[in-house]
Amino acid sequence: MNQEISDGNGARTNSEESAPGTESLIREALRCSTLRRITINPMLLDDEKLPEAERVSALREIFHRNIRRKQIERLARLISPVLAGTPPPNILIYGPSGTGKSVTCLHFLSTLHGICPEQNVAFHYFYVDLTTPKTCFGALNELAIALDGRTRRYRKGIALEHIQETIMSSLASLKGVVCVMIDEVDNITVGSDVFYTFLAKTLPKKVPATLFYIFLTNRLEWEKNIDPRILSVLKKTDMIFEPYDALDLVEILRLRVEKALDPRKVDQGAISKIAGYASRETGDARRAVELLVKAVKVAEETCGFLGEKEVDQADSMLEVDKTEELIGALAPQQRLALAACYWGLKSQKGQLTTGHAYHYYREICLHAGNRPLTQRRFSDMVSFLDLYGLVGARVTSKGRYGKTRELSEALPERIVVKLLSGRQE
Repeated sequence: MNQEISDGNGARTNSEESAPGTESLIREALRCSTLRRITINPMLLDDEKLPEAERVSALREIFHRNIRRKQIERLARLISPVLAGTPPPNILIYGPSGTGKSVTCLHFLSTLHGICPEQNVAFHYFYVDLTTPKTCFGALNELAIALDGRTRRYRKGIALEHIQETIMSSLASLKGVVCVMIDEVDNITVGSDVFYTFLAKTLPKKVPATLFYIFLTNRLEWEKNIDPRILSVLKKTDMIFEPYDALDLVEILRLRVEKALDPRKVDQGAISKIAGYASRETGDARRAVELLVKAVKVAEETCGFLGEKEVDQADSMLEVDKTEELIGALAPQQRLALAACYWGLKSQKGQLTTGHAYHYYREICLHAGNRPLTQRRFSDMVSFLDLYGLVGARVTSKGRYGKTRELSEALPERIVVKLLSGRQE
């Protein structure tokens, strides 16, 4: 059945007559994207989308390239006595984000678990992820879930003793050596000493297996906030994971290229450049992979070949200052309020209340030809700016004179200068 449509001038045309033009555009777009396509297996550019078996296989290939060899050798010296029936020490591993602490330890424990049956040694390991901040109850909840293999969360409101009993009953049937690996252990916000006391003192006495822990953290000062008596019981051994160097990152990226991209369309100089950018800044493997993915998208949208030019373009796109983007997206009155806060802070050398900032706001509005809002609405805008970290606003008490908010700077000097010079768009 043919459908008639209007051409805008009252005439009727047949839809089949216009279809070939649209189809040709679609086919041409598909042809161009196919010619420029570099990605063969996009899932291998994102570990989160990989099935567990493929993820483990990819990690094994990475470690077979002698990446993190020094740290694996240290782990072997500390933990391999398990094979001889000797209990290993508790280990605390420091290192910046993206340095491979978690994946290296999981790879090592998985390999050790495969060797233990050959030595007739019972060995089990469990991974507890505390990436998001947790209370003591939340941390115990995550530990219980890791031990019993369930995905459900234990309901809130039950006693800590009950969930501790659940953890002990899960470990009661295990013999030999049990390793509990706790990632981001510094993320326990409330009742951390209760959690650590349970791990260090209570749990080892209540279960038949030999327990030891691997703690992972990004914060060197973590142990300073722990009761010294707990630290003395843990008797931990410290390890450091340094940031990846450029050579390590090149190997990690090459594996990604081999598995996920068409190597014929990738310049090896571009891979070295990505590794150089990432190692120069943080040594973060996630940052290197993120830059690779961005560069691939740039190449597929332009020439269909990943070279150094595409890497530079992708790097500049990732370097866009999010703070400047947020300021640029503010409503005009919010931007005037922000400028008034920083003008006042500069004029009064860092001592500024909301009331004083309002006077600067009125002057800016009059100078710009805008009608100033009321002081109450200005105060609401300051609350908004404080919420998004563009200005600090701390409530202070003035006794019988009531309460006020004292403002403080929260932006880098470069952005403040740009804001006050009127160049911020």
